[in-house]
Amino acid sequence: MGFRPNSRLSLKSVCVFVGVALVATASVSGCSKRDHNDNLSNTLQADTKIPRVEVVTTIKKDVVHTTSQPATVHPFFQADIISKISGYIEDVFVDIGDVVKSGQALCKLRVPEIEKQREQIHARQQRLKAEVKKSEATVNVAVAQVRASGAEVEEAVSNIKQVVARLIANKADLKRVMGLVERQAVTIAMLDESQASNDVSEAAKDSAEAALRSAEARKEIALAERDAAEAEVATSRARHAESIKEGEELDAMLQYTTLRAPFDGVITTRSVDPGDFVTGASQGHGLLRRPLFHVDQQSRLRIRVAIPERDASEVDAGDLAVIRLDALPNAPIEAVVTRSAQRLDPSTRTMLAEIDVDNVSGQILPGMFGCATITASTSRNAIVLPASALRTDAAGEPYVFLLDKENRITKQVVTVGADDGHEIEVVSGLVGTERVVDAFVGSMEEGQVVEVVQSE
Repeated sequence: MGFRPNSRLSLKSVCVFVGVALVATASVSGCSKRDHNDNLSNTLQADTKIPRVEVVTTIKKDVVHTTSQPATVHPFFQADIISKISGYIEDVFVDIGDVVKSGQALCKLRVPEIEKQREQIHARQQRLKAEVKKSEATVNVAVAQVRASGAEVEEAVSNIKQVVARLIANKADLKRVMGLVERQAVTIAMLDESQASNDVSEAAKDSAEAALRSAEARKEIALAERDAAEAEVATSRARHAESIKEGEELDAMLQYTTLRAPFDGVITTRSVDPGDFVTGASQGHGLLRRPLFHVDQQSRLRIRVAIPERDASEVDAGDLAVIRLDALPNAPIEAVVTRSAQRLDPSTRTMLAEIDVDNVSGQILPGMFGCATITASTSRNAIVLPASALRTDAAGEPYVFLLDKENRITKQVVTVGADDGHEIEVVSGLVGTERVVDAFVGSMEEGQVVEVVQSE
């Protein structure tokens, strides 16, 4: 019996010991797990404190600056054909799509009133021509009268000379007879006879001088008539010349009755039919009239491109260009810029550039639309970065993150140039030896230390 109590006591002691041992084991096990979790947490925290980034290096290469803009095709020359005079369409010789040569007749107008005016002017010319001949004949008569009056003057002068000579002789004879009478060598009757002869000579002289003055007056009248006749001839000739000019003007107006092509081209519009009445440009009083025809020169075309302000200063004549038309996607056109406006359109802030292309085959049509890529310039040894390395701030300013020797982040503002979507030209802000942080997920601050990893 004494054994039982001892046995019961021993069993109880064993149970207590086992319980203590289990509690101790559990406590030790719990401590080990907590320490392991703390170590794992510290390791993860240490890993998240240092971001990992990839680094790209700048490269230097030639960068071609291009601008791609919408392009439209236009005829090299185009003209609206409008009639200068009013009239009825007598005949139409062409239709849309017809190829015409310079000077080829397009249509014919009938203007009856101009034709009648030309007939009247022609009749007036004939009358004025006859008047010129009549005036010329009058001049000839006047010239003949001048010559006749001149001869009369000469004759009167000759008569005066004869009368004066006779008078001188008579005076001498009278003086001689008077001397003889004083010496009583002759009778008084002879003296009277000599005196009478002298008086007759005096009268003849006066008569001859009067005849001379009359002849000279007639000569002056003949000269005046001649001058008047010559003036009439000049007037008749001027009227005749004026009539000729009027006829030439009507002939020129009649030439406008046939409308002709101004250059080689294609008829693209016809809006007239035989019998239509056409109002001329000179009788339109400023009204807008519909053109009778429209002619395009399509053997050579102008491709017009609107260059935006940012590229306008770089685009010049001679720059290479590639045009891709929507209607001909598999036939790019290689050409050069032919000319540029060298000023911006105030309404669009773009500069017009034109590219001339040959179109002998006629495959390209005016009005086609496409895209022109113009090589404006080339930057030699330009600094280039991958597009993923560029960032922009809230104001839209571009910048990049750089790494120093200790792998600390620094922010660098840059100026960019050409951008093809894959690479970006850096115009300023970098020298080309920096280490640039590539794209990453998350945020980053200046001065932050990072870990550089190699890109896969």
